[in-house]
This record gives sequence, structure tokens and C-alpha cells, in this order.
Amino acid sequence: MLAGLLNIPHQDEEWKWFAWQHRLSHDRIRQAIKAQYKVDLTDYEIEPLDSNNLKDFLQNNASLHTDMNGILKLQGIDLFDTDLQKENERSSWIFYHFQEHFSAEAKLGIGS
Repeated sequence: MLAGLLNIPHQDEEWKWFAWQHRLSHDRIRQAIKAQYKVDLTDYEIEPLDSNNLKDFLQNNASLHTDMNGILKLQGIDLFDTDLQKENERSSWIFYHFQEHFSAEAKLGIGS
């Protein structure tokens, strides 16, 4: 599941697959935080993902990452300020975004 976040989406079907894998990882992270830290994080809407309106997705995703990184005391980067329509920015974002998921799942002992 987590490896699916390394795939760089280009078409709507690829974005749908990414969004599903992404949703599953965030659900697992939120559930583990609730169980281990007794904190119920907000579930911001990140799926379904509208590839024509990525700003809402980026904002909601950034909020999820800020919340989880804060609880887990993990260093994060700005995952909002990017243009996912540009190939080079999308590729970089995918890599750094995956790293945050990997770190969170590893710290929680739920790596997938």
C-alpha cells in the first residue's frame, strides 16, 4: 500500500489509484495515533481527488501532515506550496510526501 505513494500520477486513473492508496495510509496513521496517543485527528477530505482542483487537495493534505507530524514529533516540509501540474514539482512532491508517510508509519509500527 505505502509503495503506491511512490507512483507519479499523470492521468485521472493514476490520480484515482494514488488517492485510494493515500487515503488508506492516512486512515491507518490516524487509527494508530488514536490507539497509541489517545488523540482523534481531524479527517480532512483527500479522496476522491479532483485532478482539476488540486489546491483543495493540497490544503487538506497539508493539514493532515501538520497534525500527524505534530503528534509524532516528526519533521515535515511544506506540502502545500507546489504546482502538481508541473512534472518536476510533482515528482519532488511525490518523493517528499512518501517520506513523511514512511516516517509516520515506521514510528507507529504500522509500516505497510
